[in-house]
Amino acid sequence: MDAAAHIHIKGAREHNLRNLEVRIPRGKLVVITGPSGSGKSSLAFDTLYAEGYRKYMESLSAQARQILEQLKKPDVDFIHGLSPVLAIEQRTGTGSPRSTVATVTEVADYARLLWSLCGEQRCPKDGGRVVKRSLDDCIDQLFRDAPAERALILAPFMKAKPSVLRDELPRLRQRGFQRVRIAGEVKSLEETRLIPTGTTEIAVELVLDRVVLNADQRSRVADSLELAFREGQSRALVLVQRTAEAPWREIPLSQNLACEVCGDVFEPLTPRHFSFNHKEGACPDCSGLGRQLTFSDELIIPDPEKSVREGAIKPWRIGGKNLIIKHNALLKQLAEQLPFDPDVPWKQLPEETRALILHGAGERLFSFKLRRMREPKAMPFPGVVADLMESFRETDSDGFRARLTTFMVSGECPLCRGSRLNPRSAAVRLTGVAYPEFSAMDITHALAFLREVPGKLGSIEAVAEVVEGVEQRLHFLRETGLGYLTLDREYSTLSGGESQRVRLATQLGMGLVGVIYVLDEPSIGLHARDNQKLLATLRDLRDRGNTVVVVEHDEDTMRIADQLIELGPGAGREGGEILFQGTPADCAQLPASASRTGPYLARKMGVMKDAKTLAPDGRWLTVRGASEHNLQQVDAAFPVGLLTCVTGVSGSGKSSLVNDILATATARKLNGAKTLPGKHKGLTGLEHFEKTVQVDQEPIGRSPRSNPASYVGLLDLLRDLFAQLPLAKVRGYKASRFSFNVRGGRCERCQGDGQIRLDMQFMADAFAPCPSCDGRRFNRETLEVRYHGKNIADVLDLTVREAMELFRAIPRITEKLATLDAVGLGYLSLGQSATTLSGGEAQRLKLSLELSKREQGRTLYILDEPTTGLHWTDIQRLMDLLFKLRDAGNTVVIIEHNLDVIHLADWLIDLGPGGGPEGGEIVYAGPRPGIEREPRSLTGEALRQWRAAVPAK
Repeated sequence: MDAAAHIHIKGAREHNLRNLEVRIPRGKLVVITGPSGSGKSSLAFDTLYAEGYRKYMESLSAQARQILEQLKKPDVDFIHGLSPVLAIEQRTGTGSPRSTVATVTEVADYARLLWSLCGEQRCPKDGGRVVKRSLDDCIDQLFRDAPAERALILAPFMKAKPSVLRDELPRLRQRGFQRVRIAGEVKSLEETRLIPTGTTEIAVELVLDRVVLNADQRSRVADSLELAFREGQSRALVLVQRTAEAPWREIPLSQNLACEVCGDVFEPLTPRHFSFNHKEGACPDCSGLGRQLTFSDELIIPDPEKSVREGAIKPWRIGGKNLIIKHNALLKQLAEQLPFDPDVPWKQLPEETRALILHGAGERLFSFKLRRMREPKAMPFPGVVADLMESFRETDSDGFRARLTTFMVSGECPLCRGSRLNPRSAAVRLTGVAYPEFSAMDITHALAFLREVPGKLGSIEAVAEVVEGVEQRLHFLRETGLGYLTLDREYSTLSGGESQRVRLATQLGMGLVGVIYVLDEPSIGLHARDNQKLLATLRDLRDRGNTVVVVEHDEDTMRIADQLIELGPGAGREGGEILFQGTPADCAQLPASASRTGPYLARKMGVMKDAKTLAPDGRWLTVRGASEHNLQQVDAAFPVGLLTCVTGVSGSGKSSLVNDILATATARKLNGAKTLPGKHKGLTGLEHFEKTVQVDQEPIGRSPRSNPASYVGLLDLLRDLFAQLPLAKVRGYKASRFSFNVRGGRCERCQGDGQIRLDMQFMADAFAPCPSCDGRRFNRETLEVRYHGKNIADVLDLTVREAMELFRAIPRITEKLATLDAVGLGYLSLGQSATTLSGGEAQRLKLSLELSKREQGRTLYILDEPTTGLHWTDIQRLMDLLFKLRDAGNTVVIIEHNLDVIHLADWLIDLGPGGGPEGGEIVYAGPRPGIEREPRSLTGEALRQWRAAVPAK
């Protein structure tokens, strides 16, 4: 086939791919689908994108290659027909708190330029206009504000301590000056004892002229002001007096940018003044983060049932012995003088007393006698919080500081109030709106505001271009279904799908042509209502002349694809083959034996519910008065013992309710977690639970040494087994001998990695099998210990199903393996690196760990979009598992957009009706059938349309 028409991949063997050969048509929208772990990401990202990136890197200089991130060469024979490749992956945002939606999408770059060019500057102290005036303007103001009045023209000289002034003032006499104003009083330089004593800084101004402001004195005033501006670095101060008895009034003047009211001088505005990543714009207190660590009252008093004497104030019980003795003495004397009873539980003390102990008694003095003091001394009591803050700042012990941080939370910076900018930058207004106010808008409102700006500013060509740049990016963000996000939202807090769509909007704004875009499930976290906007975006990318390759499980995305590539038939070793390549219509014709996707596309198969639908039995877990983010004082009741699905459009408040409030509050009360929940009035019904478990799709381990066997506790059982074998007993081997993480049994040449890293200087690091252990990780003596002919390295290479056959006579090991097989992970190798697992596999591994625990029941399970990365066959396994957990007496709460999952739930809580400010209400709460009759529910409407096309189940 013609290389210009296709991307030809031959011999792809990355991870589990089985020597694939595939031709991807250029200029088309191609969807790659298949079960979780079948090799979709290996083909799209680890092969196609990695090779495109590598070829681009090879075109750069050796110096540039050293700086930029390198990707290893994929295991593939060749790829022909490649053009530049851009990957928009399904990773959550970067960890930097400085990245926001505005900075990532370049909206901030354009907006900073707009505010610096057209913003009206105001003084942060008094709100006066900040303007730049000429000498004539200053003279006109003087004659206008103080006509025919007596005037003293001064030039600011310096503000310094008396010791410095004693050296500087004699030099003024040498330069011909006769009088100065010191600390507000005019004195002659000839006076003795001119400079007061002390250490405080004193302001000094030069007295340049005395004049009456009559019209005939204009040229003299001009000369004196010119000298004042020269001596005072473009600043002058004029004292005016109506009559000899009247008080002097100050008129500050400046040729620089200065406040009309107070005379403060400012430097000219640049875009940097609106960047919280530069010192010109960042808040000086929080360095542009908008948040500061502060001590939390709830963490300082973790158990209000305890009295002060019993140690209710927990952080005052840590530290050195002398510090604890000092704190106890303070509390004892405070109890006598306030007074309060130190033996009464903290929660029974009066509110006023508790506030005084924690936050101080202001200027009130107490008589404290502390260690090494001969007699009591009158001193104020600053409060526990102020004392802890001082200890945190001044301690030299990193360990003590680390222990104190466990009592702190990240709170809003008191100076900038979370806006991140310094007061000067925050005071600049564009058509009445400050930059922090613009950043706090959601994308929809920001777009509406910007469309009005050109009309208010007038037709300035440069401004029109800048406004168009911001408007274009905001438009694309709204079109990809993100209109509810605020511009100052931290990028790291976005879901995988949201962060991907933010980057997608940025790419649309660039308008590139002839590029290969590789996307990883962009529909994640998107409600059915918003999905059509995303699909229109993908089609737009394709219609510009780009090739769009999407790894996706979403039915609507598959249906609009020009071509569908299905990998399978299973996952891991059982996958890696191409089952089908062609149009979605052709795929829908295939039988279940030939395709895992076709029958679902044709609606011949669907996700089934192999369990009874339960009704509430009167037990409820209730969140009262939830008001975090956009939640509008809602009361949400979750039935105990049921599978509840929390639904709603993106930005309606699902994560705020479930993750920020329900999960955090239950983890704090049941599991003893230190994190603080979002704003709510109370939580009832916890007596029905013993613990809470959050199951997410985060990797189970960041290290390549982590593997499924170690995560579920199977490796410990295997080590114990090998340590009990006859040869191990004879040689005195303990269980640690069979670990590749510690010295003894591991290969010391590669330190248990099984491979040696080769530093390739200007290329990506290469890895070669360790020549000593040949990639087995253990030394020869350890590998001589065998169970049924297999050593520990052989066992780690087995799949779960193969290991079940080998260890069928050992129930404890078989139980662990059986739960892994039950969650559909029978194909995984026991020793497979955790970093190579997909999101769906990591999640099912966590579920299997929960299933393998013996004490099941009375547990609250919380899952956030568990169908991410899952094919229909995987969703079926997941739902079977969740209903198994429910039937064991547990309660399951899921945030979900997938209509298959919503359809099977026992109970639904639908938030909305819209996103952002238009959401935050509970639109519907009840059993599954009732939601379709709720006119305000967009989820109900989507279910109605979806069910109309689904055969009766």
